[in-house]
Amino acid sequence: METPTNTTRIWRFGVFEVDERNAELRRGGTPVKMREQSFRILVYLLEHAGEMVTREELRRVLWPSDTFVDFDHSLNTAVMKLRDALGDSADTPLYIETVPKRGYRFIAPVTQPAIVRNELAKFDGDPASPAIEGTTEPRQVPEATAHQRPGRPFTIVGLAVLIVFAAVGTVLVLRARHGAASREGSQVRPALRIVPVTTAPGDAIAPAFSPDGREIAYAWDGPERKRFDIYVQLLGAPLPLRLTYSKSGLLGPPTWSPDGREIAFSRCDGKNDGVYVVPALGGAERKLTTVGCPGTNPGPVAWLPDGKGMLMIDQCTTAGPFRVVLFSFSAGEKQCLTRSDFPKGSDTGFGLMLSPDGRTVAFTLASATSCCDIYTVSLASGGARHLTTDDQLGCTTLIDFELGCSALMWTPDGKSIVFVSNRTTLPSLWRVAANGGAVERETTYPAIGSFSNDGRRLVYSEQTSAELPAIWRAYLAGAGGAVLTNRKLINSQYPEMDAQSSPDGSRIVWISIRTGFEELWTSSATGENPSQLTRLNRYSGTPRWSPDGKWIAFDSYSGNSAQIFVVDAEGRNLHSITGGAHDNVVPSWSRDGKWIYFASDRTGSSQIWKRSLESGAEVQLTKDGGLNPSESYDGQTIYFSRFDRAGIWSIPAGGGRESLVVADKPQVGYWGHWALTQDGLYLLNTDAEPRPTIEFYRFATRRISSVLTLEKQAARQHPSLSATADGKTIYYTQYDRQSVIKLMEFSH
Repeated sequence: METPTNTTRIWRFGVFEVDERNAELRRGGTPVKMREQSFRILVYLLEHAGEMVTREELRRVLWPSDTFVDFDHSLNTAVMKLRDALGDSADTPLYIETVPKRGYRFIAPVTQPAIVRNELAKFDGDPASPAIEGTTEPRQVPEATAHQRPGRPFTIVGLAVLIVFAAVGTVLVLRARHGAASREGSQVRPALRIVPVTTAPGDAIAPAFSPDGREIAYAWDGPERKRFDIYVQLLGAPLPLRLTYSKSGLLGPPTWSPDGREIAFSRCDGKNDGVYVVPALGGAERKLTTVGCPGTNPGPVAWLPDGKGMLMIDQCTTAGPFRVVLFSFSAGEKQCLTRSDFPKGSDTGFGLMLSPDGRTVAFTLASATSCCDIYTVSLASGGARHLTTDDQLGCTTLIDFELGCSALMWTPDGKSIVFVSNRTTLPSLWRVAANGGAVERETTYPAIGSFSNDGRRLVYSEQTSAELPAIWRAYLAGAGGAVLTNRKLINSQYPEMDAQSSPDGSRIVWISIRTGFEELWTSSATGENPSQLTRLNRYSGTPRWSPDGKWIAFDSYSGNSAQIFVVDAEGRNLHSITGGAHDNVVPSWSRDGKWIYFASDRTGSSQIWKRSLESGAEVQLTKDGGLNPSESYDGQTIYFSRFDRAGIWSIPAGGGRESLVVADKPQVGYWGHWALTQDGLYLLNTDAEPRPTIEFYRFATRRISSVLTLEKQAARQHPSLSATADGKTIYYTQYDRQSVIKLMEFSH
């Protein structure tokens, strides 16, 4: 069928969108650079999705008959560049499969949507309402092809997805394959329509259906794009009702009470952490109970069907690991539901989700290495069942980035659990049977979301645009002075973070995920001539230069602990500095280069230690908590932040009294967003109006002044602010993401 000349064809698959008219591939709304021949191959494969395309067909598409080229070499190169742009792998393909000696096949679910009118106002909440006109069925990958593909080994790669989640923010959208197809134990259900529920700018996430299916609750950062609050919206209504008015911290995903009268959520701000409820029609918040915040992030909550209790995440013992607990409203007590014998350093419950019948809880166990697996536990009998055993849900997760450990969803029949995993080259949807079994690719649902009680409708968040974390550099007239220039320095198709300047200012080192793992890279101070410094194939971060600029210290996670390593500035002579079963993280150097400061949890909580590079002796400095240490330029004082409290503290380099230097900022979760100079401290104030602002605390006057207002968002939980010794150059990271809530309705 011919395509009218005044229209454009747009395909969507995974996190990608292909715009044929503009010859553009977009990843999460961000254009991806690609050669013309590679783009033409991609379009042809999409036109024949699910079918085997021969090499001869591609030759005719790319080169006229009278063109003389080294066909095999040129085609192989074009396909290789195409896979590079998609982040795909020939060995474990997610998108393009090689048919040996014959050709290629596009194997991922593909949607080629028509223009959809926002006619949700016609929707009255009746599940049997007719399909909206103006929508089209997504293109299907032929079922025979999909089911005949052989299994392939899985590889572990880094999860380069932004979620602010706030800590668990964005949802990866893998466009569904809609059609009549069977799956063992369940029936794939064709969708009647997919329509937007929200259209306003901003980041709308974590939607939840009301019990009667007429409303949704969700989190949205509002038109000001400042912080998330809870909103409710009647399906078909043009505007939502705002329920919360947060001034600081983060809110967890909302959940409805069984009678639909209240909405519960968790809050983490370092001062009033707990689980709250608010009337669904608006009104004052009410705190149900105090809970801890795993990683300073708000945990999920789930109301029991009888309305007499609630599932939540908390510590079962003082300073113990986080577990799934059952809170009884009448008794006001919590009962720990998950085992205490899980591995050291592991927490459970990031993806807490109650089954449709209200009898079983699915949750994830996250290890110290940021890997996680899915478990279930019966509310009646207890006993955790291990469903996934390969620790590949969310290994080496970066940036709010518990997405792989938090995004779970029961299917409406309660027989399977759908989840996000980075077990292949890119994060995608998978499913596993609730009673155990093989892990399979998910091909029915487009994203993790919330089902209506009848299981016929799904609401989910879909990203509409994104700017991945990029490194920015600002030149100032002096320490804390006027900004002279401010520009984006390093950006790519993957997150780039935590740039640190060498002592002489000629080079920088930073974290990049462009290889699939968080690794260290170096370049000139202008971002030119980048080169990979580490190749550990696991999370490696918080790089810090030695005073002579010859070495870089960093932390890296391996096994069940994190340790401090050093490597020379050319990427050679890598060796560990610390060892043991505890976590040793976030290093820095003494000004004489003889000591390395770091944070360690060996005493049961994170404290500042220092280690002699000559004797190996280790000395504990703090007693009341500490993280991200940095020695003053005169070598007399150690400045540091704390993981679970806002502010900056100091202590004499030889030990002694811990003193508060700056109160309440940087805020909880932004422990790495400050930098030491000779004259003072740069720090990020996320509560500043109208936007998060980099400020300067001057030692001489003890006063704080505003320096630079961020245009976008700061990456929580990751160090993303640094400065040169003279304070005239600062490096920082910012990103942006926008998303809307969509509704999918099924025919049966």
